[in-house]
Amino acid sequence: MNSDPFYERQAKKHFEEARRQAMREQLSAWLKGSEEHLLPFEEIRSRLKTEHPLYEGRKLVSLKKIVGSVGRYKDFTRHFLPRSDSMRDRWVNVEARAVQGGWPPIDLYRIGEVYFVKDGNHRVAIANQMGNDTVEAHVWGYPEELPITPHDSLGEVILRLGERNFIQMTSLDVSCPNHGIRFTIPGQYTELLAQIHELHKALTLIDGEEMPFQEAVVAWYEIVYLPTVQIIRESSLLEQFPGRTEADLFVWLSIHRQEMSGFYGDGSLADWAEILCGQHKEGRLSKLIRKVRGMLGGDERPPLKGV
Repeated sequence: MNSDPFYERQAKKHFEEARRQAMREQLSAWLKGSEEHLLPFEEIRSRLKTEHPLYEGRKLVSLKKIVGSVGRYKDFTRHFLPRSDSMRDRWVNVEARAVQGGWPPIDLYRIGEVYFVKDGNHRVAIANQMGNDTVEAHVWGYPEELPITPHDSLGEVILRLGERNFIQMTSLDVSCPNHGIRFTIPGQYTELLAQIHELHKALTLIDGEEMPFQEAVVAWYEIVYLPTVQIIRESSLLEQFPGRTEADLFVWLSIHRQEMSGFYGDGSLADWAEILCGQHKEGRLSKLIRKVRGMLGGDERPPLKGV
């Protein structure tokens, strides 16, 4: 079916308006330092425990709940506005044909209460621009319950996944309900798990028999983590890192333990935390503070890896 010139002209107008809106959204996100593209499905799916979704049928889905895409998350803003003029021809063709003859259902993946486009990104974008509330879709859902809102950044989602998986693996919320471990940087739970497994292995060798993993978790928290963060907590060192947490600083000390031992000799994380806090009180940490700030909140975005 050939597109009617009238509908093509209308589609071009709609695209131009969508591009203007996209540029405003991109500028606003840049000024706020926030993300403005869609959530990448694979970054989130790779961290789910379930590998294969279940087909849930054909249904009407709220456009407001579609937050990401499988392969084209960089092509659209969070409100499914086109981020490039190169998308014009495809947009015009899809809209003009849809207005004349409709379009088939799109394909979506569901995680929790939000959806990711497997096929039909332009149809979602055009439906949004046309003021529709819903779109018809074939839906495949992952059974895991994961709270994601349409306004979450990728970092926030990864942090939430990391915390959930860490708690599921360690049951630390049961054994130490007031543990207070919170991160602002994705991927940090990997370091904690590595420390727990290392301690579990060492304690098993010492005892000559397999120690219950849960006992190693509690031992790690009481022997390794808590003494270190208590020193950080009781000092004013954390004031140098607005918006970061004691857990962020604990992992920095852990990752840089070899470098720290080169400066200060062998010792535990608690020993090094005490040295840092002492030097901070004496005003001798300006260079190191800048270095740690660079790791915790510098210009380079931390890699989204780990638990």
